[in-house]
Amino acid sequence: MTDREKVFGKIISPVAGFVEEAGNSLPGDSDTYTLSFVPFLCNLLSAVICNMKSVSLLVTEIRTSASARELGLADVSESMCSEAFVRYRPDMFRALFYQLLISVSFLHIPEISHLGRLLPADGSFFPAVLTMQWACHRNNSNALRLRLAFEINRMIPVQFLTTDGKYSERKFLRNILEEGVTYICDRGYVSFRLFSEICGKGAHFIIRGKENMKCSVHEVLSVSVPDIFLKFFVNIHDFKVMFSNDKNRVTYRIVKFSVGDETYMLITNRPDLSTYEVIMLYACRWQVELFFRFLKRTLNGIHLMTHDPKGVQSQFYIYMISYLPLPAFRQKCHTAAETDSKSDGIRTEEHENDGLPEKTQNKGSERLYVCGLVSFIGEKLKKCWKIGLHWLTAVKNHLVSDFDIQIVRKLSTFL
Repeated sequence: MTDREKVFGKIISPVAGFVEEAGNSLPGDSDTYTLSFVPFLCNLLSAVICNMKSVSLLVTEIRTSASARELGLADVSESMCSEAFVRYRPDMFRALFYQLLISVSFLHIPEISHLGRLLPADGSFFPAVLTMQWACHRNNSNALRLRLAFEINRMIPVQFLTTDGKYSERKFLRNILEEGVTYICDRGYVSFRLFSEICGKGAHFIIRGKENMKCSVHEVLSVSVPDIFLKFFVNIHDFKVMFSNDKNRVTYRIVKFSVGDETYMLITNRPDLSTYEVIMLYACRWQVELFFRFLKRTLNGIHLMTHDPKGVQSQFYIYMISYLPLPAFRQKCHTAAETDSKSDGIRTEEHENDGLPEKTQNKGSERLYVCGLVSFIGEKLKKCWKIGLHWLTAVKNHLVSDFDIQIVRKLSTFL
């Protein structure tokens, strides 16, 4: 860390080269427009990282902030930003998003690597004004719906689609199916046709069933749940079944259990998982809900910066492009902080045991799932993958600071 790179530059470094290439692919762009592609996107990257609610606030911030001037952000009008949202095609931002997914080395959660690639999928509504008639939802209201697949293995969004409120969630899932991937979904995705299509693609699923689904039991399977977790789940059953309304007459596996007054029936085509793994992987579906909350509340994505249909698509790609460098930066800071601590002779119990729960440390005979899924949901997930408001605030307040070991130490107090 001997260079004088600013924190903001360090964060956006994974995407900076791709942004320059995209800008250079537009002949005469920088000569024609005051707010050309590169400064437009740099302005918006800073806006997202700094939790700006609107273009007007961004314009005011740039005009009145010494930090914005130090970062070299373009001082332009609100109308220029609005025009840029319409001028630049969503597919340019889409390409940047997928380039980031391929090029950035995100940390994988090792405890679940043996379970394959895991993608919870769900949707969330974003309010739209009445003049956005293309974003139809109900007769008297408009809304956007963001459909998203969130990879648990790396804790990042990997597929998404912005549509009007009526777009089918099952259609979104059909369009993203990949061989070998396990899709984890709620009851809105229940469809025997969809189950068949997932199997036909060589993919897998864990989907919560509906209470009125009738089936015949073909085989009772042994329930495998570690004793230490039995206090959380009751009435656990594991079956191979055939559903009465399934015209294909396919045998699926269901895991039934209760938590409090709530009963769950999970349908899956993965016979290799233990009962516990099926339950815990469905519980991990909540990570996609947490990401929606983070996008709406922490990054202020619930506030639209443009009402143009293509501009809205671009805005959500920009949010994802802004998000992806954040966990990568956090992980680099965490690794650097640990290296710094070890170089000073500090070797805490946390480092020795790599964040595993106390009850499962140094017990090699325990099956991996007993400690793995729980450890990454707990403290380890918080340190390496979660982007919290306090950490993001600390980052925002140091964007113009030189990125060095002192900054790493400061940010590590918020990990």
